Order: sequence, then structure tokens, then C-alpha cells
Amino acid sequence: MGSVLIVETSSFRVDAYEVNSARTLSSEFLLSRWLSPVLDGRCKWGGYTVSVGRYGSVGHRLVLYPPGISAPQRRWVRLWRGWMVSGLVGVLGLLITFGAVGASRLVIITACVTFYVFGTVVVARRAGPVRRQVLELTAARSHLAPDAGHALECGYLATLAATMTSADAALASGVSSPPEHEMVWWGVFTNAQEHLAAARNDR
Repeated sequence: MGSVLIVETSSFRVDAYEVNSARTLSSEFLLSRWLSPVLDGRCKWGGYTVSVGRYGSVGHRLVLYPPGISAPQRRWVRLWRGWMVSGLVGVLGLLITFGAVGASRLVIITACVTFYVFGTVVVARRAGPVRRQVLELTAARSHLAPDAGHALECGYLATLAATMTSADAALASGVSSPPEHEMVWWGVFTNAQEHLAAARNDR
């Protein structure tokens, strides 16, 4: 009976270990799946958003990262570009934490200022010069006051975004290779650079 009990106990331990391992793996998978869009963004080349405002206005925004940017660089650049909001969220967290423990006003102010300033320096350094290479193109049009130039600019941004979306789909389906995808990325990035340069010269 003792040997049978040992066998049953050991098998139970193995099953429990396997269950715990499965739970850990599933938790890590869900966590990475949830955090990945936040840290990396949906597209490694940047992003394209269309927002509808008041009085029929439609805004278009295209962000392009330099081709070949690594995942860690992209995360730091994304953090840098959103640091004003992310940093204030961190400051708010410190206010709540220190307020809950009854810290003095001077301590709270010092901690918040130190966190925001130190965080700004760290994020800027980790993002490096790549943060200055990111392109951001914006355009807007209104249905109430149609403008051919604005509509053309919005169509241009939509075309660039559609080109990159098609390249992503081709890469995901195996139709194209990573080098071919990066060639398309380079083409779109260079086109956007030239477009921005021409727009500055026209001003």
C-alpha cells in the first residue's frame, strides 16, 4: 500500500507541476499579447490614424519609423514620443502612493519632480538620435469647406499607409520576404522625406 501511495503521490505532483507550468505559460502569453501592442505598436514601421472632429473635419496622421529600427529602439522611441502622458501618469501614481502613506508635501513634490526630470533624461538617452529620424505627417480636410489641396494631401497619406499595410500582409502571408518588406518601407520613408522637404520649401 505504501508503494502504491508513493506512486499516486508522485504522479499527482507531476500533474500539479504540469498544470502550474501551463498556467504560467498561458499567463505569460496573455501578458505579452496584451503588452505587445502597447510597447511595440501594431505596426513596426509606425502607424496611421484617422480621427473625426467637429463640423465634419477629418484628420489624418501618419508616423513612419526609420527602416531597420530594432524592437528595443522602437519601444524607447514610442515611450519618448508619449512621455508627456506616460510621465504624468507616473507622477499621478507617485502622488497617490505618497499621499496614502502620509508623506509631507515637500517630499511628494521632490519625488514627482525628480521622477519626471530623471525619466525624461533616461528616456531621451535610450531613444537616442533615432527619435529625431521619425517622420510625422498630418493633414486635415473638412466636408463643410472642401479644399482640393487638403483632400489631395489626405489621399497621399492614405496611399502611403495602404502601401505599408499591403507590404505587411504580403510578409505575413509569406508572399514577400523581410528584405523585400524593408525595401517597400525604404521607398515609402524616402517618398515621405522628399514630400516633407518639398512642403518646407514651398512655405
